[in-house]
Amino acid sequence: MMRKVLVALALLAGAQGAQARSPEALACAVKAAPVGLDARVADAIVAQDPDRNRPVIDELRRVVEGCARDQFLDAKQTDAYVDYTLGRMGRDVLDARLAAIGIPVSLIDDALDIGPGKTNNPAEKVTQGDLNRITAALRDAGQDPAAVTPDGWRLITAWIAATANMFDGLRRLD
Repeated sequence: MMRKVLVALALLAGAQGAQARSPEALACAVKAAPVGLDARVADAIVAQDPDRNRPVIDELRRVVEGCARDQFLDAKQTDAYVDYTLGRMGRDVLDARLAAIGIPVSLIDDALDIGPGKTNNPAEKVTQGDLNRITAALRDAGQDPAAVTPDGWRLITAWIAATANMFDGLRRLD
């Protein structure tokens, strides 16, 4: 009898590990982060300077590892969760920054087929083709792409990188 109970528990644990993470589990690190970490993460994504960004990424990793321990994630899942949280925190802040300069993130997401149920291609880097699709989408939306400042294009590029991190981390997490 005890053996049947242990087998059932093992099967249940395995089944839970194969399921997608709940929204609450995914939000753990975002909620546990100290105030301002999200803005520093967004700044790190915009800066794209691994040496300068190391303290921010290390702080993010410590927060994520606390949630990962609570969720019994292994090392690979924890790394994926770090990538997911990096992207999600970055997107949350970059969304507001892009809105402030008049660029709706939905335009970027639609141009690059990003979002739930869409392609969400992992991206090591932003390509000229990505920027061309966004330029066309801006033009189609009645916005002059030439009016976007270099800082605006950095925010767009950071949004794409954050999005790729988020969806790639999510894909690898489960």
